[in-house]
Amino acid sequence: MTAHTRSDAEREAIAKCAAEPEHDIGNARRFLIWAGHDVRHVTHVGWHAFDGQRWQEDESGAIVRRLAHNAAEAIFEEAKILAPSIADQEKIDAAKIARESLVAPFDARGASREDMLKHTADRKAWADAIAAAEIAEERVAEKRGTRLRHAKSTCGSSKITNMLAEAAAYRPASVDDLNTDLYAFNVGNGTLRFSRTEDEESDPQDPRYRWDVRLDPHNRDDLISKLAPVDYLDNAQRPKAWEKFLVRVQPSKPMRDYLQRLTGYALLGLNTEQMIAFFFGIGRNGKSTFVDTLARIFADYAVTLSIDSFAGEDRRSGAEATPDLARLPGARLVAASEPESGVRFKEALIKRLTGGEALAVRRLHQDFFEFSPQFTLIVSGNHKPVIVGNDDGIWRRIHLVPWNEQIPKDEVDKELPRKLLAEAPGILKWAVEGAIDFLNSGGLHPPRDILDATQEYREEEDPIGSFIRSACDITGDESDQEKPFDLYMAYDRYCVATGTVKVKDTTFYRRLPDAARRTWPSPDGTTSQQFHKAKTNGTPVYRGLRVRDEWIGRGMADQTGKEGTG
Repeated sequence: MTAHTRSDAEREAIAKCAAEPEHDIGNARRFLIWAGHDVRHVTHVGWHAFDGQRWQEDESGAIVRRLAHNAAEAIFEEAKILAPSIADQEKIDAAKIARESLVAPFDARGASREDMLKHTADRKAWADAIAAAEIAEERVAEKRGTRLRHAKSTCGSSKITNMLAEAAAYRPASVDDLNTDLYAFNVGNGTLRFSRTEDEESDPQDPRYRWDVRLDPHNRDDLISKLAPVDYLDNAQRPKAWEKFLVRVQPSKPMRDYLQRLTGYALLGLNTEQMIAFFFGIGRNGKSTFVDTLARIFADYAVTLSIDSFAGEDRRSGAEATPDLARLPGARLVAASEPESGVRFKEALIKRLTGGEALAVRRLHQDFFEFSPQFTLIVSGNHKPVIVGNDDGIWRRIHLVPWNEQIPKDEVDKELPRKLLAEAPGILKWAVEGAIDFLNSGGLHPPRDILDATQEYREEEDPIGSFIRSACDITGDESDQEKPFDLYMAYDRYCVATGTVKVKDTTFYRRLPDAARRTWPSPDGTTSQQFHKAKTNGTPVYRGLRVRDEWIGRGMADQTGKEGTG
């Protein structure tokens, strides 16, 4: 862009830049004069640029580098307006007067001797002034030449890099500075904000509150770095194809209501539920279509990771990069799919990701930084991951969501993904309604189908725990005691009756001490109790529990001559 096409604001920027020195720090300030309002440098992540809707991460560096190019090329225009110093300007002004005086007529014929001497002295002074001005003008020309050489140098690749490196110190931000409003969700035509207001019809002495949503204009000061490029329309048409799809794959209305609340919960940056949803079912059941559609609508807010991030063997050392997890800051929906049979959940990581605990991650060739998870985690698959831990710390987080409807091959609509995305505004409104339902009802409230499926999953993963919960009373009373072998025989009866997969007796005895270290609900469910290993007359027993009458098989040890030691 040439100087004569510059706007007033651009000419003002050139004038400001002209006052900056000719080194890397000066160039950094030039960059900030031109583009500082639109850029932030996030520590350990990189440059972000405001595009009118969000602070977009400049992953390739192309955005800020182009802005730096503009700042560098404008230095050529600085040279044209570089002004002389005050002293040099005075010399130039004096020379102008001197030149005018030199050409002014002087009548020597009638001049006195004193006039002649004065005129001679004046002419010398004028000549000296002109000579001084020429030196001053040479200095200005040299100054402009130096600025032109600096402009040419600054346009070099290394100088552009230096400019950006120094500018980063003036526009710093951390990951925690971004996306701080957990009740804000950025969409194509503004920012959705969920807020609580007092119900006008409620009693002032006992006020009720309700949650609602409003649409605000995009605001750079919000420091939002994510965008779902779908317009929120309060009068959006009902997503009929979406609703028909949900009815087909989840016939139960309580299940559909839960999925709507779950989707709304994912719009928010909350971790109050401390949960992970596991979508389970064989193929052609709609779970992948559901998640993929939401991920497309969530766009920046959605991250899809390999199941290896959350399950399997974790062979990374504490110092290794975690580029997969480093993608998670600011995400609201994180999806992974298709764990192989027998793969184990990384339970400690799951607890941290769903509990809101700060997590240290780092990108390749970068330093570690911490962030607080703000996302809902959904894992989908045909195989349930193995959960080794038997504690409530992991199991209370699991929502096993069954997808039991298998679509016949001749019913599969290959155009369905396209049809669903065409209803994106309606699906977004459906999700917003789910968020308001979640907020007003105070939780996800998984229906009985999910609670039962999760409990069954837990019993599959922990057959001994299932037996203790369902066939024993944990009283904590020292007078209640059972021999290890009697416990195993009751366990054997329980497995046969319930179809539970049975572990070998040696495995049962080895795991009993671990079970004794856990807390269990008391018979009336009001307290937590434990049992412990002891000896009675030299015989190993477990005190503080008793097998319920329907599972008792006394005396079998004597008949078989075999006694477990547990």
